[in-house]
Amino acid sequence: MLELKNLSFEVPLAEGSKETKRIIDNLSLSIPDDRFTVITGPNGGGKSTLAKLIMGVEKPTGGQIVFNGENITELSITERAKRGIGY
Repeated sequence: MLELKNLSFEVPLAEGSKETKRIIDNLSLSIPDDRFTVITGPNGGGKSTLAKLIMGVEKPTGGQIVFNGENITELSITERAKRGIGY
């Protein structure tokens, strides 16, 4: 099972700026092993960012990513790939 718990991701508005734009805002979602799940939405809606967060290409600014009961939020791309997560 893949669980996203209060997942958030922010980026600076400009290099060196303290102001941020929130791309993913407190998202919680559970996807059981026996489900095929599709994420849809408009351009700029955060779909690719969500995939990058799950894969480990980007690190969330808040929340947790749990895969089969293990918190993988801080694991590298390589460690996630070893567990069967790919992008």
